[in-house]
Parts: sequence; structure tokens; C-alpha cells
Amino acid sequence: MLIQLLLMIGVACLVYRFVLSELFECRLVGSESFAFLSLFGRFVQWWLDQAVGSYRSYDDLRDSFYGKWRVDWKGYSSQHAQTSSLIAYGMLKSSNQPSVKENLSFAVISPSIVKLEAGGRLVFPIGLAKKACVQLVPKTAMQQVLLEQALNGYWKLGQTFLTDKWCAIPFTRYLDLTKDEKDSLIQKLLK
Repeated sequence: MLIQLLLMIGVACLVYRFVLSELFECRLVGSESFAFLSLFGRFVQWWLDQAVGSYRSYDDLRDSFYGKWRVDWKGYSSQHAQTSSLIAYGMLKSSNQPSVKENLSFAVISPSIVKLEAGGRLVFPIGLAKKACVQLVPKTAMQQVLLEQALNGYWKLGQTFLTDKWCAIPFTRYLDLTKDEKDSLIQKLLK
């Protein structure tokens, strides 16, 4: 009804961002991947230590300490500064005395650095010449189809949430809802 109304008033194109998030079982591959999970917790704690007694806006927090992060964590991907500072800021806003327990058991990976490779492997840089690899284990036909479609460029990967056993991945696609024909790849997922 809404689409018909918009078309009647002259809207030629109605494009929506479609996001489908899926939780995969996973296996960390290699020592770099295991080390990264504890390293991410240290990144978050670093941001919390910098912001002691100060509840700034996120932009103020990041802008105030990003240069120092680059010095203190020289050789590590700057995208990890971004994601770990977001986690730290969320912790600052939700608690009076935030701190990371001995081992933070998750990491957040920026969509700009995570890549899907054949065989369902996620790969992302940790730092200079260091990469982490995560083997996704699809448990359903839909998960397998999503991975195949993402590998072929139909879906873009979003910000990935990673633990040592699970990986939550948002898959993003822009769809034109004014087209009469149905998207065959979306229809394949719905079966």
C-alpha cells in the first residue's frame, strides 16, 4: 500500500537497506586468532584507563586519545582502535567504574577489514604482517547459501562480533522495492 502510494506521487525508486544477521559456530585458526581475543580486551582496557574520571562524548574520547593509541599500539591495525574505543565508550556510559575482567571474551571486527574467503574463512589483519583467521561452520542450508552469496559479492559483511566459539555477522544488501521482479537470491534464502 505504501509503495503504491509513493509511486502514485512520483517516487521513482525506493531503495532499502536489508540486513540479515546470522550466528555461526566457528573455530579460531592459528595462534594469532586466539591471541587476538585477549589482545582486544587489552585494547578496551587501554581506552578505559585513558578516560578515567571523564565521561566525554564518543568523538571526544576517540579524538583525545587516538594519537596516543597509535603510539602505544604501534603496528596494530587502526580499525581495532575504533572498535575497541566504541566498546569502552559503551562501558563508560553504562557503569560508574568500568573495567575489563581478566579476559574479555569477545572482539568486534570492523567491516572495512574483515574478508570472507573460499571455504567459509573470515580473515582480518591484527597488525603489520599479522592476520587472524576464523573458520565458520555453517549449520543450516541458509547459512551455507549466505556464505556463498557473500563470497560472490551479493552481500557485504557488516561489523562482526567474535568469540572463541561463535561469530555473529550482519549481511547487508540494498534492494529496490519498486521493481516488479523478485530478487531470486533473496527468494533462495526464503526456501
